[in-house]
Amino acid sequence: MSEEQGEEFWRTSITMPTSLADYAKSKADGGKYPSFSAYLASLVERDRRRDVAHQRLAEFGYTGAMAPTEAGRARARAALEAHKDRRRRAAGGTGQQAA
Repeated sequence: MSEEQGEEFWRTSITMPTSLADYAKSKADGGKYPSFSAYLASLVERDRRRDVAHQRLAEFGYTGAMAPTEAGRARARAALEAHKDRRRRAAGGTGQQAA
């Protein structure tokens, strides 16, 4: 691993079909990403965020069909109420959002 700008980077080489590599290179060359590696890293990051979101939904009882269980609904309701209580306390107990 090497360090650049305070972050650790893992360097490797990859092999993929030319058609996929051409597509990824065209996405990287489009200006939104500074490099091919940055484009691939963004795909991995997006996949990781999706996994975390699915894990969080599963904690509230959502199944593969995205239908929540009653226990999951109760946990979500309790978490929402706790969040509302924290906001009320932060706003001076009025239930109004602080300006």
